[in-house]
Amino acid sequence: MNPRMEIWQDRYSKRFARGGAFFVFEGIDGSGKTTQARLLADRLEALGLTALRTAEPSDGPVGRLIRSASTRPGPHEEARLFAKDRNYHVEQIIIPALRRGVTVISDRYLYSSVAYQGARGVAIKEILSLNSGFLVKPDIIFLLLAPVETALARIKSERTEGYSQFEAVDYLRAVDRIYRSLDDPLICPVSGEGPADLVHERVFAALRERGLLDLLSNQ
Repeated sequence: MNPRMEIWQDRYSKRFARGGAFFVFEGIDGSGKTTQARLLADRLEALGLTALRTAEPSDGPVGRLIRSASTRPGPHEEARLFAKDRNYHVEQIIIPALRRGVTVISDRYLYSSVAYQGARGVAIKEILSLNSGFLVKPDIIFLLLAPVETALARIKSERTEGYSQFEAVDYLRAVDRIYRSLDDPLICPVSGEGPADLVHERVFAALRERGLLDLLSNQ
């Protein structure tokens, strides 16, 4: 699968004057995205940088609607809602922070829609169309890879309630297949297996290898 990135807005254009860096974490539920976003933000703060950790669905009106829904909407409506929330997230949270020179770390972004709504049968062309015209291009997208069984075991160990409607095993396998099929040079696959601190060191090493630590030091 190759959703080529004419869809990304150029953050170096007049609209997106050079500011903070933008990092994204993607992966199936239980892959460790939220933990890794937190660890990276903490490490950057320890280095004297200002980092904003954010997530999708956002805390905006549509994001709150998505989070609070007792039943899952149909696939196409769900894709529309996530795109609408993402537009809010970009315009109200991500862009203002980048303009202030803040490094933004997002737990989920465009490819969550490609994978999760794609696994429900929504065509990638439709998903990209819904998200066109407002997306900011990340500097890197960390794709945390973990076996579905490992991810579900983590979820079970961390919650008192059962799995959510996004976490059925066959569905997560379909989501995982889509994630692993993505072809975008911004994507940096990272093994999500092992202790969280070890995974974090893999993430930080990838930043170093791609020269993004130099980008941060020049902010």
